[in-house]
Amino acid sequence: MSEEQKNAYFDNDSLKRLIDAEGKTVAAVLCYLWQNSINKNDVVELIDNVELLFTDKTRLTFSSNEDNSGMLAHEFDFDKEKKEVELEFGGKIKIIGLNASPTKMWADVIDKKLIAVRLTKQGDYYLSDSVMLDFGEERRTISISPVDGLIIDFYEED
Repeated sequence: MSEEQKNAYFDNDSLKRLIDAEGKTVAAVLCYLWQNSINKNDVVELIDNVELLFTDKTRLTFSSNEDNSGMLAHEFDFDKEKKEVELEFGGKIKIIGLNASPTKMWADVIDKKLIAVRLTKQGDYYLSDSVMLDFGEERRTISISPVDGLIIDFYEED
């Protein structure tokens, strides 16, 4: 298998959403957790979606793609997804929405402009393993882990 076949890339719809979000001001950040309580003694929670809400009422939502090999930027309907997951898994798996805006991770980017969404380019394509959100003096990364869902962190220059 070639390197291109092993790596996941952002699709054109995702790239358009990322470009469209640049220059917009962040009003809030929501995180949606996937909570698996099948084993009551070992409840598992992971970040399933991260959604940036902008002052113009548009949204940018990140999640994993279908096989967890990369990320998507897509439309997300929390209420619909919540109902579908709870019905499919009999309430043992839930999606929980949280306002992450006041957290240490996100408080400093509220009311800041998203200057750029930075990606890694490989040939003619953009890898979907991580993004760097550039808010000027503040930067955050969102990356994908096949086991742990979305991983959010402060961006640190090497």
